[in-house]
Amino acid sequence: MQVTIEIEPHTFSLIRKAKAKGLSLDGILTEALDKYDEKKTKVKELSVEERIERFNKWARTPRNLPPLSDEMLRRENIYGDRA
Repeated sequence: MQVTIEIEPHTFSLIRKAKAKGLSLDGILTEALDKYDEKKTKVKELSVEERIERFNKWARTPRNLPPLSDEMLRRENIYGDRA
């Protein structure tokens, strides 16, 4: 579905930042509007399988994070004082 709406400049800049991080406009709107869904099940009411499914969906959400440097992956830096 295609919709045309007017957006405040500040809101538009926030959307541009979120899209630059790899989020789709649909994902942004869905996440923002989920809290208004009265049928939304509370996490405490979910089965283990449903919790796992939600976690996996969250884990697959694209993130625009920089890769870890070789220095960050050195054993001494991972374990700190336990090296």
